[in-house]
Amino acid sequence: IGTANASTYIATILAHEVGHCIGFRHTDYAGRQYSCGGAPVNEGASSVGAVYIPGTAPGNDPNSWMLACIGGGQNRPFNANDVTALRFVY
Repeated sequence: IGTANASTYIATILAHEVGHCIGFRHTDYAGRQYSCGGAPVNEGASSVGAVYIPGTAPGNDPNSWMLACIGGGQNRPFNANDVTALRFVY
């Protein structure tokens, strides 16, 4: 984890994992190389647990808290699309 911005980084990771617990998939589920780099990894077809939420970006959202990978020490708070998704679902 390191020491740079450790508390915000840990909060970001916890929020991401809670997102899974309450039913959210990775924003870049169709191509994790978007946030993780490397070879394309597809987490499954959109018909498998992914539902488009009206008012959110239809593709990868570069600032979403639900991207598959995050850099060490990075803070990724909820953005406008994340808030729209949370309000729609809950």
